Amino acid sequence: METSMRKRIITSSVILLGVVIFGLSCGPNQRILESANENQGTASEPVATNANIAPAESSFEQDLNAMRTADFKFIIVFRRKDGRALDTADKQLVGGTAPQANRRRLSDEGRAVIIGSNFPFVTGAFDGLTGRYTMENHSKPDGGPMFVDAPPKEKDGIERKQ
Repeated sequence: METSMRKRIITSSVILLGVVIFGLSCGPNQRILESANENQGTASEPVATNANIAPAESSFEQDLNAMRTADFKFIIVFRRKDGRALDTADKQLVGGTAPQANRRRLSDEGRAVIIGSNFPFVTGAFDGLTGRYTMENHSKPDGGPMFVDAPPKEKDGIERKQ
């Protein structure tokens, strides 16, 4: 019986020693605590904030930057002159004016449509929109001419490239 008692004592001692070591290793890091105490200001000092953090972009700015990131040469924004949100008819009218556009994005809580294209628009393509909409040009300065003449049509009515 004496050997089983020794085994129990040894086992209990090893377990106790493991718990003590584990408990001591989980304590706070003294160096970090001292660093926090050095950096802690008095209650009367204002809390410092990072002034270099940029304010959150609005969805319009994010959408416009996405068009720039997509590397479109021509970026046009249409808004209603009255500042209201675009309705279904507005979206159809604006969407049908530039068939060569690569991407269209409804933005600014439905008050703007952003059109991105790598191809110039046909001269007069937006003439029907100038009465009701404002057009903002955010195109690349080195993108070339934004408008080109339409290619001539053959007798059969099909446009041919020159």
